[in-house]
Amino acid sequence: MGKIGVLLAVMANELKIISREPGGLALLVVLPYFIAGSMAFIASFFVKVTSSVFIRQFIGFEVLMLSMIMVQTGSRFLWEERRGGGRLEFLLASPTSMYLILLGTSLVMIIVNIGAFTIASLPLFYMEYGLIGALRLALALLTLFIGLLPLYGIGLLIAGLVMRLNDADAVNNVITPILTILSGTTYPVYVLPWWIRGLVYALPMYITFYSMYLESIGQASYMLIIYLITATIIYLLFGMTSYAKLESGFRNRGGI
Repeated sequence: MGKIGVLLAVMANELKIISREPGGLALLVVLPYFIAGSMAFIASFFVKVTSSVFIRQFIGFEVLMLSMIMVQTGSRFLWEERRGGGRLEFLLASPTSMYLILLGTSLVMIIVNIGAFTIASLPLFYMEYGLIGALRLALALLTLFIGLLPLYGIGLLIAGLVMRLNDADAVNNVITPILTILSGTTYPVYVLPWWIRGLVYALPMYITFYSMYLESIGQASYMLIIYLITATIIYLLFGMTSYAKLESGFRNRGGI
């Protein structure tokens, strides 16, 4: 089987796994409305909450939620294979590249995430902007796709750490809160110290969120898109290099 065939087989298997949990897919659509609505309701006691503010919060929570799913996809897959009676060792011993397998699982999550964002956002964009909202949403979806790619690189690093430390929960319980705080998608980043703002800007979540918000109000910034493309290259190289070193350490310790 060629590489394309293997990739498609991995994606088909991952889709089957995801389809067994339709409640999780529904949650991707409903939860941002619930959280953004709750935040807007609380804020309405202190300030006037406009539709633009609600959309900004909605996009922010969507990007945050989908980003956390993306960075955990690879580590979740490896951990399940590790606990599945030695399947991970079999995969590592096979001629199929683990990069290809992890890419397949991540591509499925990108497709599912973009699909969930489309279903959740289309009514909101149409009610607020009319037919032009559909065009703005299409541009935002392209930005979301680009913005999720660097997270595959971060996910590779996390997957490598899971193999190294042999504990997915411990790794994700430390990294997920840190990335959530540094996402900058659900709060005004100008309140942060300058050095923390630098970390926020260096990660792809805030730039993805802010670019999508600008596109939603018709003020797209192509410089931010270029930034995300550059970040994709950097994070993918970093993730692949880190994963290779951590996997090598796993093999040397007798993991396989």
